[in-house]
Amino acid sequence: MFPVCPNRNKIWISKCKRHDHTNVKYARICSDHFKPSDYMDGMKNRLLGLNQKKILKPDAVPSVNLPLQDNGEDILSRSERKRNRSILQEAKIRLKCLSPKKACETPAMDYTYN
Repeated sequence: MFPVCPNRNKIWISKCKRHDHTNVKYARICSDHFKPSDYMDGMKNRLLGLNQKKILKPDAVPSVNLPLQDNGEDILSRSERKRNRSILQEAKIRLKCLSPKKACETPAMDYTYN
């Protein structure tokens, strides 16, 4: 979620480099745009062997995989990133299925690209 602090909120909006209006009340930025060091250490969960919950540090700012590099070059369009994410998810599912410990069926995936 976008920060409540107006100054940090402006920084996040500028990092997004969106040309349309961003409604920060509902907008979200996914974890792909933050470095591992931007998250707090969930030592309690780690020690208890529980799932790690990603909680951003109060001063975290999106800095990874942003739409435009600092030199203005477009890294990937939104649709290309979405397509790449789908391919990666499918690969992860297939790798899990190859594990001798886990037997599973790979769900049929139909991709239609425009």
